[in-house]
Amino acid sequence: MREIQRISITDAVVENVKELIESGEYEPGQKLPTEAKLCEMLGVSRTSVREAFRVLQALGYVAIKAGKGAFVAEKKPSQGEKTLWYEADNAKFSDFMEVRYALEPLGVRLAVERASEKQIAELSEIHDSFVKANVGHDMAKLIMLDELFHTKIMSYTRNPLLVNINKQLLENFRVYRGESFMNSEIYGNAVIPHGRILQCFENHDPKQAVLEMQRHLDITNEDMLQLHKMK
Repeated sequence: MREIQRISITDAVVENVKELIESGEYEPGQKLPTEAKLCEMLGVSRTSVREAFRVLQALGYVAIKAGKGAFVAEKKPSQGEKTLWYEADNAKFSDFMEVRYALEPLGVRLAVERASEKQIAELSEIHDSFVKANVGHDMAKLIMLDELFHTKIMSYTRNPLLVNINKQLLENFRVYRGESFMNSEIYGNAVIPHGRILQCFENHDPKQAVLEMQRHLDITNEDMLQLHKMK
């Protein structure tokens, strides 16, 4: 592992630890080096390492156990011999997006029709925090708040089947969400679409909400296509 320069320190720590995990040097469930050890290995502050662990936890790479440290996230255990309906081998980004295009416009329409004023206020608070995290370039918070924004919308549908389908989708989509929010050119592109979707809740306009969600997904899709072209 190479010593890290001052530019994008947290991002660099994230990439180094991801490399350790993806190379197989650390197996699922295995404890990662302590914060102090990583500080010594990489030549960075403990604050940078701690923030990197938060990002890696949000991305699904790391599990933080209070008083014990950081561990490589366990792979999901098999639930019986049959493949569950929401599991698929080698699913690509385009596969996830096709499902999101089907689910999320439906979800936001039902949510706008059914959300209480208290829930709309809750969504507004999440969006305000998202805007602040964007201004502060807090990648870990951006990832978590983006997922929370979409999860809350689905929960407002009061449709348990739709909520469960979306939960499985979001968990598996997390790696792509992380990629987009770790890129300095596109991480802020969700702020305006989220604001427009929130406005539809405040105006009680389900038809416009569907259009705004579709536009949001279009931007997400285009951003990820551009990101993968740059690699």
